[in-house]
Amino acid sequence: MRKIDARPIVGAAVVFLLMGSAAFGVYYFLIAKPAAEELTATKLAAFDRINGLVSVGTEAAVLRALDCSSRVQRANSVAEVQAILVEVNAAIQVEQLRKELLDLVAVAADGSHYSAAGGSGKLAAPELAEFSATMTAEINAKSTLAELEACRAEINERATLVWRSLLAGELNKLGENVALFRDSVSGGYLSQAEAREYLAGLGWETLQKLKFQEYGTVEVPVLDTFQRTPSLKAGSRVNIYVYDLDTGVMENLWFNAQVRGVIYSQADIARISWVLADGTKTESFSTDIWETLKAIAAGNTAAAGLDWMHYGEDVVERGLEANIGHYPLQVIYLVEVPDEIGRLIAAYEFQETSSKDVILVARV
Repeated sequence: MRKIDARPIVGAAVVFLLMGSAAFGVYYFLIAKPAAEELTATKLAAFDRINGLVSVGTEAAVLRALDCSSRVQRANSVAEVQAILVEVNAAIQVEQLRKELLDLVAVAADGSHYSAAGGSGKLAAPELAEFSATMTAEINAKSTLAELEACRAEINERATLVWRSLLAGELNKLGENVALFRDSVSGGYLSQAEAREYLAGLGWETLQKLKFQEYGTVEVPVLDTFQRTPSLKAGSRVNIYVYDLDTGVMENLWFNAQVRGVIYSQADIARISWVLADGTKTESFSTDIWETLKAIAAGNTAAAGLDWMHYGEDVVERGLEANIGHYPLQVIYLVEVPDEIGRLIAAYEFQETSSKDVILVARV
């Protein structure tokens, strides 16, 4: 047999092997590896954005995030991942709006005195619970930004109707005259008709801060001066304000309260002195009103002959009629208010809160 020389064959094989390795190296380092790294980086960026979708917190956001995450893991190209990322960004917008509307429903169903679930000193209201459940279901059923945005006006409209109906129902349980309380301790007295008219013009943001109730009242003394309150007398209706000396802000505390009584300063009007001149003869007179009143109470017939009934009020009335007034004249007004308001006024008037000044303004 003729012997075959294998060296050229081996040499050729080695050459082709080296050329193949070189080509593979070029392909791997210049094409395959960068593509794999780009795909990995794109997937990591997509997962980060998907976490942003999860953080929105809605049930729909979580379910959509799980689906997108699974698809990103299976993706074989950057283009496929980027297409999924477009869906994720769109879903984030939709779910953020959904979350905003769900939060709006939760706020609308939780008032200062009534709420869907009750608790924290609030009364549970079934109509608020029904409103919350219905609107939540409708919002979760929407899938586009346009559909969700259309829910906003519906939420506001339904919430206003629900709150108005709730408060009207509470009014039906009360008598003709009611006390209206706002957030905590402010408000005023209204008749049934006034209360219903008041409700008709308000949106849910204001309605949810209100409550109506029958009221027990107290009389509290408010010290003021003739200069600030010249026209007030027993029977006057007043709005009560509180002026904060530190901030310069004046807020309404109670409206349509009644002044039940007025007491004028003894130092200012309890002594009468005058001079009577007749030709060359001059005589001085002086009467101590307080002592005279005590004499009347003790049965003194001469003192009883003098008419001191409503003396203080008469003095002030005559001063007003004459267009004059003793401005430093101090006056104590006995004002009828609910218990809660009475406690506040007493605290302000007796300097437990020295930065607050109670101001009475006559209603006309």
